[in-house]
Amino acid sequence: MRKNTKFTLSLFFFFLLLLIQLMAIFFLPLNYVSAAIVVFIDLLLLVQIVLQHRRLQISNHQKIMQASKVAEKALDYVSEDMPVGVVSWGTDYQFVWMNPYITDKVKNLSFADQQDMINELIQRDERGKNVYKIKDTLYHFQLNKEKQLVYLIDITKEVELETKEQNLQAAVGLLSVDNYDDVIDRKDDKEISYLDSFITTVISDWMDSYQIFYKRINAERFFFLARYEDLETMIDNNFDLLEKIRVAAEREGVLITISMGISYGNQSLEVIGDTAQNNLDIALVRGGDQVVLKDADENAKPVFYGGNSTSAAKRTRVRSRAMSTALRNVFNETGNVYVMGHRFPDMDAIGASFGVSCLARFHNKKVRVVIDEQETIPDVDRCLEEIHKDGELEDLLISPAEAIKQRKAGDLLVMVDYHRPSLSISQDLYEQFDNVVIIDHHRRGEEFPSKPLLTYIESSASSASELVAELVQFESKENRKMTKMEATLLLAGITVDTKNFSIRTTSRTFDVASYLKTCGADASLVQYILSTDIKSYLEISQLVGESEYVREDIVITAGSETKKYDSVTAAKTADTLLSMVDITAAFVIIKRNDGVIAISARSTGTINVQRIMEAMGGGGHFTNAAVQLTDTTVAKARQQLLATINEQLSGGEE
Repeated sequence: MRKNTKFTLSLFFFFLLLLIQLMAIFFLPLNYVSAAIVVFIDLLLLVQIVLQHRRLQISNHQKIMQASKVAEKALDYVSEDMPVGVVSWGTDYQFVWMNPYITDKVKNLSFADQQDMINELIQRDERGKNVYKIKDTLYHFQLNKEKQLVYLIDITKEVELETKEQNLQAAVGLLSVDNYDDVIDRKDDKEISYLDSFITTVISDWMDSYQIFYKRINAERFFFLARYEDLETMIDNNFDLLEKIRVAAEREGVLITISMGISYGNQSLEVIGDTAQNNLDIALVRGGDQVVLKDADENAKPVFYGGNSTSAAKRTRVRSRAMSTALRNVFNETGNVYVMGHRFPDMDAIGASFGVSCLARFHNKKVRVVIDEQETIPDVDRCLEEIHKDGELEDLLISPAEAIKQRKAGDLLVMVDYHRPSLSISQDLYEQFDNVVIIDHHRRGEEFPSKPLLTYIESSASSASELVAELVQFESKENRKMTKMEATLLLAGITVDTKNFSIRTTSRTFDVASYLKTCGADASLVQYILSTDIKSYLEISQLVGESEYVREDIVITAGSETKKYDSVTAAKTADTLLSMVDITAAFVIIKRNDGVIAISARSTGTINVQRIMEAMGGGGHFTNAAVQLTDTTVAKARQQLLATINEQLSGGEE
């Protein structure tokens, strides 16, 4: 206020002198007196300007001095009192200066420790991991490599609060007893009561050990509610209930395993509960005897535990008949039908595709089978030659590009022998459909269509062809039967996936094969389609000769980086290796004709190769699985496979 008054008076005095000077010029006669007055006034104005300039300089100097004092105080606060650690280092990565806030934490570090600390901070910063622990304190750090400075902010309390909040998250779990109905089928009431008591005792003891709330919903299903910290303890123990109940059941002489679906997170209990139910469904579809754990967040990925026993047959004729009815209803409510298998389809995918086309024909639906004849394997090439000889079946074939052009709103896509959209013959075609049906025998994986109209996945079945043939059997009547060629294709699909009925067969498999023979399936044509030429035999022999042991019962072989193979060669090589004495698992790595690195895995049943392949991004069955890797080499794929085998067989967790 005072400065403003002084400025106003100075301005008034300046204009007053200027006014007097102008009056002297215009109103006084031009003589020495008027000239003297003008000169005097000009001198006064000059003096006034000089004084104002000096005042301005003094004022600016004062401001600079004041700002310097403030900056000095702020700098003192930053270096002495600010609750942020500051460390500067030199060219040798040793500390040059640090503020008192961090001095107590690092003052005892040797020169070597200082260098290690700076190097680790730089490496963490490059990886985007900006948290560092000094003694018992966690710091979030910001690093300036050019200025050789790092700022460390204590976040210990924040992390503790976050951890506490996470530990108090709700975890909802559903536990199902696998094969309960099959076990009690031929037991009397006394034996069933004893079995129920046995199951309840084992499960209750395990639940009580974690101090969680649980309730038995019915004879084969339990519900439990826990906190995330309880869940972490279960994870640390690798969900040991799976092993406990399996061992205890073996002592009692019953085939009992369990499956669990568990979910947790910050979402509502309704969402967490729905996710837990979906996780249990995945566990059961994958064959049971495992735990599926997933955050309720829709972007989270499930984690699998267990799965150390093969799938027990859970399929019944009642369920198969129900699926037949459901599929008939879907056909009636949708438009034209398109059937598609996975890329580089094998005979199971081809057989199942033409089996579904037969079902569609039963219901007077226009149906097309999607095949990309540029992406085939030798077995399928011979099969396609036979199909082209059959005019009716040849008319069903359609390329992916043509299918995209012909597809209309309301049409139906039936996915056979696979359920992962990324494995489609044409993913662009898959994405055109809103109506999707899945018929598959592979254990369900993480990738799955969002809202299929019907899902028929039975991991206990030998093949997709077996599932489809059974559906055809229910729909067949005197006036509508499958043709001999369709029956032959379905039998070929079953023969391929069972290795001539030697693995993964049940009584249902032979029942279906018998039905196909009554429909005119040609076994000699099946053998011709599946036969191996001399070139392929020599390639298989070479791969077998280059195999090496990972351990005494596991072998691995890899093709060269320059030679390309088809996927059938890899599969047959793995089967050949598995037929050797004392070999329980075999892995074959090859470069396919399209440049993709493919791994085929086979097991006798003692090792879950599905878990190993899933850890690498693939999938399949307990004893038969595979993965396709892009942007890599055979050598890198081999290293990745060896690391995954060691991790899976030692840790037991994906």
